Amino acid sequence: MVSPLISGAGRGEGSNVTSSPKPQYSHIPIGMETPDSLEPPTLPERSLLSADELKAGWRLACQAKVISDATVVVPERAIKAAIVPLSEIQPRPFVNKIHLCMPMPSIDDAISDLSRLRRALVGVAPNIKIDLSVLQTVPSLLAAASYDVTATIAGDRLIGLEPGNTVGESYGIAVDLGTTSVVVALVDLATGRVLGIESRLNGQANFGADVVSRITYSMSRSDGLLTLQKAAVDTINSAVATLAGKFSVSPHQIYEAVIVGNSCMSHLLLGVSPQSLAQAPYQPAISEHFICWAKDIGLDIHPGGPVYTLPNIAGFVGSDTVAVILATSMHRSSEIRLAIDLGTNGEIVLGNKDRLIACSTAAGPAFEGARISHGMRATDGAIERVWIDGDEIKLQVIGNRPAIGLCGSGLLDAVAQMRHAGLLNETGRLASRETLRDTSKSNLLDRIVAMDGTYGFILAREGSRQITLTQRDVRELQLAKGAIRAGISILLKEFGIGENDIDEILLAGAFGSFINPASARSIGLVPPLPIQRITAVGNAAGQGAIMALLSTELRSEADEIARVVQYVELSAHPDFMEQFIDDLQLSEWCSNASI
Repeated sequence: MVSPLISGAGRGEGSNVTSSPKPQYSHIPIGMETPDSLEPPTLPERSLLSADELKAGWRLACQAKVISDATVVVPERAIKAAIVPLSEIQPRPFVNKIHLCMPMPSIDDAISDLSRLRRALVGVAPNIKIDLSVLQTVPSLLAAASYDVTATIAGDRLIGLEPGNTVGESYGIAVDLGTTSVVVALVDLATGRVLGIESRLNGQANFGADVVSRITYSMSRSDGLLTLQKAAVDTINSAVATLAGKFSVSPHQIYEAVIVGNSCMSHLLLGVSPQSLAQAPYQPAISEHFICWAKDIGLDIHPGGPVYTLPNIAGFVGSDTVAVILATSMHRSSEIRLAIDLGTNGEIVLGNKDRLIACSTAAGPAFEGARISHGMRATDGAIERVWIDGDEIKLQVIGNRPAIGLCGSGLLDAVAQMRHAGLLNETGRLASRETLRDTSKSNLLDRIVAMDGTYGFILAREGSRQITLTQRDVRELQLAKGAIRAGISILLKEFGIGENDIDEILLAGAFGSFINPASARSIGLVPPLPIQRITAVGNAAGQGAIMALLSTELRSEADEIARVVQYVELSAHPDFMEQFIDDLQLSEWCSNASI
């Protein structure tokens, strides 16, 4: 008899069955031949899996503790990656370095230094263009290096010369420029290896939490657009400086940047007014891919290095969505998949190789812990998991330290668990102390406190500090949840299929990577599919950006993706508002089973 397990990948990847105390939620089925070789299901397993799933033998590999010999069986579906591994990509970057050992000038060969360079490069770049800033360094550099140099070429442009052979010292950055968070990866262009990743809060957040407020800021002040551009570039530069220092790489050895983001972020990065996005017909000023140079926008890499932005699709569905499709190969798959990039600006894509449709919805920053009473980013001290077991509240805190706040995944868990425990009704209203006094939940009475004319629920007490979930916090999550789910419902209608026709749901983005899919399913954030058909794919937009950095062929593929995706403008859709209101409800889909 085979007892299936669920393996996890997320914070610390791995597919082995372990006794790790931190559950991971990227669901991959694994079978184990002897169920008696495992300890009984833990509280997280009972919270995350339904009664039927537990009865069928499903377990969490990161929770199920092995107590005797067992055989693990990995089914075919388990080993089919939901995201393209970088190891499968042969590096063919836009920027290349070529070692040149040129003959020294002589009476018989007294051509100019520039002609000597062109002659040496004729087999590689016969029509090479040379920047004036590079030309100005040529005479002294060639003489000092005895004409033994390395040329750095971006397409048909010579952007740098270095003495000696430095072919192995070539780096690039891939940037996911999110509305709230910015993620930067430092990549070795020669090997394709990701050296490190740094994330930052987008400095633009000081001027507005969402894209609409930032568009307004860019339009309302004479220096607004420049201020927002500088804030984005400064955020990227901060991450680059940390990565360069950590890996002993000179910023001048970073020769290229590939940047993805929603349409508004792409416009602001380039200093292009996003005003047209704020009014019907919501067309972007630029949708195709674009190349500028690092010095043009103040990016602290090689000043002549190209900055490449992937194409946008339409409206607020930008190059980050193109990158998600590229990374997950949705455009090549025969299965119908639903990808949800959960963030302040939530993008949703549905389809397969025959048809892809997409939309964008303003979910707001609640998923990232913003505008929540005790909200914070997913860093040390943030509550990231919540379980209500009878009269006991159990928490998982990042860094295993005292809780100081609540991040997005913890917020979602808390609402789902409170809904299941009867502390919230389907409208999201918090129960009062009077409501619970004569019920089996009366032991939770001391956690319910009056706040601002309504009620709050104390999740944690750390000394004199209380971390409380308020009625307003619940409403913020409902608004974000309603926007995402309404977008999903509209796409399903436009595609002409039902929820059960979806083969797999892909949860992308920083928030999507760490949420509990069972909680998301429970409150109706995602369709009620079996949990094994919901997969966290990590920062797929960032992965797509890395892929485009490494391969010019994949850049062409990204252009084609942007061309074929059908865009649905939700604000103009006749059913959206009614659907949004319906989807504000906390459905608690699996009410007869543990969530």
